[in-house]
Amino acid sequence: MSSLGSTLQIIQKNTLFSLSWIYVTFGVSGCILNIFLFSRKQFRTTSCCKYFLVSSIGMLFNLLIYSIPTIYGYYYTNPLTYNIPFCKFRSYFNHITSVIFRLILSAASFDRFALSSSNVRLRNLANVKFAYRVIASIIILVLLVHIYMLIVYNIKSNTCYNSLDPIGITLVSIFALINNSFLPTILMIIFTIFIRKNLVAKRERRQGGFIQQTRIDQNDEIQFKRDQQVLRMLFGQIIAFFVITSPYMVYSINNIISPYILNKSSDHIAIENFITSISGGLSYVFPAVSFYLYTLTSSLFRNELYLMLQTSFFCFCPIKNRRIEPTSTHPTN
Repeated sequence: MSSLGSTLQIIQKNTLFSLSWIYVTFGVSGCILNIFLFSRKQFRTTSCCKYFLVSSIGMLFNLLIYSIPTIYGYYYTNPLTYNIPFCKFRSYFNHITSVIFRLILSAASFDRFALSSSNVRLRNLANVKFAYRVIASIIILVLLVHIYMLIVYNIKSNTCYNSLDPIGITLVSIFALINNSFLPTILMIIFTIFIRKNLVAKRERRQGGFIQQTRIDQNDEIQFKRDQQVLRMLFGQIIAFFVITSPYMVYSINNIISPYILNKSSDHIAIENFITSISGGLSYVFPAVSFYLYTLTSSLFRNELYLMLQTSFFCFCPIKNRRIEPTSTHPTN
């Protein structure tokens, strides 16, 4: 190995180790708070929050599956270099958790599109029962479609790798790029455009006088404000997803083309491997910052967080009341 390759390998190991600790410290704790918050009463009747809840669970497992072995491998021998079952299952679950939470966020975009539509049938799809069906369908489909990873992944030269031939690896890489990056991104963008059009059309109908203003029930008004807050959280997630994952998508395309470039020097290969590892590690930034995006974009989420923390504090620190002994009275004769 060249001196450049050795240097890049040291930088890569320390960088990924540092990122993993950041993900465990801030990302995992944020995902756990997301799960607790979206399980609260305020969010239970909003179908989009069911998608947020399950996507947060997927993000939590995705961060743990990536970070824990990376941290362990910094101090000890990484099981990915010698344990074949671990190589297969880690690759499988790391990939499916990533695909699941991304597709579920895409489904959340559809949910908000359906709710904003003037079509009654579409609006009826924005309910909790339908959300559960969509979530279950996505999870089962992703589990089955990616089962091939348990077969094709193996260990060679202390590396967990895809053991297919070059053409097979290219096809699998294209498939992974589509369902892990392109498909969720395109779906989110399309539904966001439709949501914007629906909201503009609704505003124009109101301004044109086609909708008569009637007395709004208090519960409906609360639900409307809650839906607006959820929509704001969704837009924040979509923007962050696009910004954070775009560089990784671009470099993934380069990785598909790169094996067909001949006569590459050892330094060229070392640089490519370094950029691939670092860009892969940085792709976990999105699940790590989801909680902080929800907090920044929604006052309802912040209020629920404050109430939850306040309740937890009083549960763990109960107020000690003094016991007042009853005064004994002696009967007078």
